Amino acid sequence: GAADHKYSRGYVAVLAGEMPGAAALTAAAALRAGAGYVRLLADEPVVGVPSAVVQGGHGSGIDDPRIGAIVAGPGLGRGLHARQLLGAALSAGRPLVLDADALNILAEEGGAALADAILTPHAGEFARLFGRVGGSKVEQARTAAAGAGAVVVFKGPDTVVAAPDGRAAIGASESHWLASAGTGDVLAGIIAAVRASGLEAFEAACAAVWLHNRAALLAGPALIADDLVVQLPAAVAECL
Repeated sequence: GAADHKYSRGYVAVLAGEMPGAAALTAAAALRAGAGYVRLLADEPVVGVPSAVVQGGHGSGIDDPRIGAIVAGPGLGRGLHARQLLGAALSAGRPLVLDADALNILAEEGGAALADAILTPHAGEFARLFGRVGGSKVEQARTAAAGAGAVVVFKGPDTVVAAPDGRAAIGASESHWLASAGTGDVLAGIIAAVRASGLEAFEAACAAVWLHNRAALLAGPALIADDLVVQLPAAVAECL
């Protein structure tokens, strides 16, 4: 709106780790999905990131009260430094989007307080984090969300978004080309952008899954994750 500024549109912080290219995709996606300010927190400058993404400051800034969402996991790694970064994110008191390595670390360490978080596991990460859960995919996602006290985005060709209160939605993918490296990193960035804009966690996750799929359809066959980032403005424009 006319009264908005970069912080009111949403401030997203992305933690970079052992594979900074994954975090770079996440940061670029958050910016293209409508976030007003994106900061990539890395020990060293990351190449291939849009110039509009602010870089630097691993040791400071994560507790900035203006941050609307923190993304941890894409390319984070599982070593001691990665665990320290995740611990800082978990204690920052900001809405969280936890993906990839963050989920694997949580599985190894027995979980954490995840209220107000959005978890984005694929089937393997889901099994490691939640163990054997019975029922349909919707029932599994609902059980996991209730147990974690967080929104769960159970990814796949039939992505299920579930909330702790029992709400669930299915986002059926219309593009099988999403089955490639980096597309989940892009989804994490989209979720963070929508969450930071002010939507509640469940609604933000649902909206992001739709945008992700729509960007894939616009990108067409043989897409790569970078193509999704390019198509995000067109997908967002269809919502205006």
